[in-house]
Amino acid sequence: MVDISLNDVLINGANAATEVAESWDNTWNDVLGVSGSPGGVSLYGVLCWVGTLFAVGTLIFLIIELYKDLNEGKPAVLTSLIWPLLVAFLLANNGEWLAKSTLALRDIINQANSQVIAITMTGVKLDGLYQEANGNIGLQVLISNTMRGCQSLTGEAQIQCMNQALNQAQLFVDTYTSIFGDKTWLNNIQGFLDDIGGAVTVGGVDMGVFGLLKPLWMPIVVSVLYWMQIAYQNLLEASMLVTALLGPVATGGSLLPYGVRSIFAWLTGFFSVGFARLCFNIIVGLASVVATSSEGGDPFWFALFAGLLAPILSFSLASGAGLTVWTSISNAVGKTVKTSIGFVS
Repeated sequence: MVDISLNDVLINGANAATEVAESWDNTWNDVLGVSGSPGGVSLYGVLCWVGTLFAVGTLIFLIIELYKDLNEGKPAVLTSLIWPLLVAFLLANNGEWLAKSTLALRDIINQANSQVIAITMTGVKLDGLYQEANGNIGLQVLISNTMRGCQSLTGEAQIQCMNQALNQAQLFVDTYTSIFGDKTWLNNIQGFLDDIGGAVTVGGVDMGVFGLLKPLWMPIVVSVLYWMQIAYQNLLEASMLVTALLGPVATGGSLLPYGVRSIFAWLTGFFSVGFARLCFNIIVGLASVVATSSEGGDPFWFALFAGLLAPILSFSLASGAGLTVWTSISNAVGKTVKTSIGFVS
């Protein structure tokens, strides 16, 4: 019989996104130095020192560019004078305010994801539908493994075995009904049990019945796909943390007077990872609506979808969104600079 622990994990999978984020909270605070003082003497503090070196180096280019403009009779752009002050403020005290700002941005992303998960569709919250989709998979695996032991028996021994298996399967269905209530997918499974029960009653257990059971390897595949899903969410959290660590370097390089400020590229990358989490939760939530509907068919496609296809799709969508944001920021900054020059002139 399949272990109940897998089934429990599947049903509780809707909390995975929140649990992953919470499990990384201490790591974020430690790495960014918030456990003591934000940005303190930590890896983040070292990177702030590197960012300061970048700032000093790029400040030289900024001064040269300003001198060149003044020498040619061009007015100094106000933004060129403000940026050094902003960079100095963010990198001061080992990046205390930059660390606080980064954590605030992460909180905004986490809140957005929590609100998406709490959205109600078809009268049920997305996290509830996600639990139902995984519960459907887990229940079918449980029933299949309960009955599979009867396949090698014959005659009266097989009928007795099937009766015991049906009783056990009915307990599973009753337990799930108490958890999820009256659902279409539960009614379908109940109908499947009733049909088998009718065949057993008249002593006509057909080998075709066993052909309807889920393969023995199915729990292993479902487990792998589920943990791939969890691994992807941890990967996103790690990517966001690494991006956060590069914040001081991006801030220090923002004084370079050529092109778009590097801090905008850093912000785009940070929010792109957040978009990936958001897209993943939306995609899996919408898929769970279909998986729990009467037209959803075999629910095992949902395990493949959530564990493999959804991460690929969400990452692709987030990459496109990040590129769009980056282009928008570039255009906005360019227009702002031109407008500022026009006002000064």
